[in-house]
Amino acid sequence: MTAIGRRFQLALIWLGTGTLLGALLPVLGVAVIGAFILYYWLPIAGEIAKARPRRGHGDHS
Repeated sequence: MTAIGRRFQLALIWLGTGTLLGALLPVLGVAVIGAFILYYWLPIAGEIAKARPRRGHGDHS
């Protein structure tokens, strides 16, 4: 399974937990979902490739 696939499976569990906790204790639900947003804001390892230097603007080879 790819890193992105694992990350999305974790998202379902995380959001489900946050929703259930939010039904019982709204402040805790907001905290869990807030942590989810912060975690998913971070890039996935290998998702963003290193930029390669560009060739000159006039070079069409």
